[in-house]
Amino acid sequence: MIASVAPRASQPPSLFARGWAVLYHCVRVLFLRWPNYDFNDLAGLQDNLDGPAFSRAAADMRDDAEGRRLLRGREVLRVRELDWVYLSQLPTESFGHNVWHHFYANGLLEDVELAPPRLCWDPDTEYAKARYRSTHDMRHVLLGLGIELHEEVCLQVFQYAQLPQKLSALVVLFGALKLLFVDPSWRTFFVRAPRAWRSGRRGRGLHCVCFEELWELPLDALRERLGVTAVGARYPVAERHRDAADFPRIYKAQPNTQIESTP
Repeated sequence: MIASVAPRASQPPSLFARGWAVLYHCVRVLFLRWPNYDFNDLAGLQDNLDGPAFSRAAADMRDDAEGRRLLRGREVLRVRELDWVYLSQLPTESFGHNVWHHFYANGLLEDVELAPPRLCWDPDTEYAKARYRSTHDMRHVLLGLGIELHEEVCLQVFQYAQLPQKLSALVVLFGALKLLFVDPSWRTFFVRAPRAWRSGRRGRGLHCVCFEELWELPLDALRERLGVTAVGARYPVAERHRDAADFPRIYKAQPNTQIESTP
């Protein structure tokens, strides 16, 4: 999950300032090798391309009872603050256990800390953006998608259907081209992409959902409640991870370090 603290802004950044920032981050991403460019550059592109989209997300939240609670509380999901031991011990079919499985099996039990953005929008927009980023992997679980390239690009189709973002559109465009030319999973993507689009259009806006209250619900029941249709079959998991029983001991011994799943 990605966390950042944004200063307050009284008015949106100018179009010129946003365009210059997009150019700066694009040049870094195109001409530097990872990690000489980093998540701050990717976030910078999103900050300046998709400020209007996150303004719409904030407006959606103000019009929604659950969204208004989120805006008042300003809660952002942070890896270091979640009770991973509790989630690991929930029933296998629960939303929370599948979230734990997704993070643990993919080595994601560490926050990505971002520097404050160069250009800021109003406080509600900045919060909607931070909340959206921090719940990215909740959408992976709800859609039954892992983290392979074709699954990430499928998720962007869903995200664009829910909250049209220029960065999502670019990821879908260039991701689909890359899959088509270098990855045999392009067939899977092109089968799943229409399903992801329909799921995003029909489902509840997930930027208005308080996931912290839903851990114990069966994942399939949560999908039905939110009107979200699974795109892949990664989740719910077929069986409990081999490390689940021993995870409390593993985590308590290393609570502040990156924990890798056993192969």
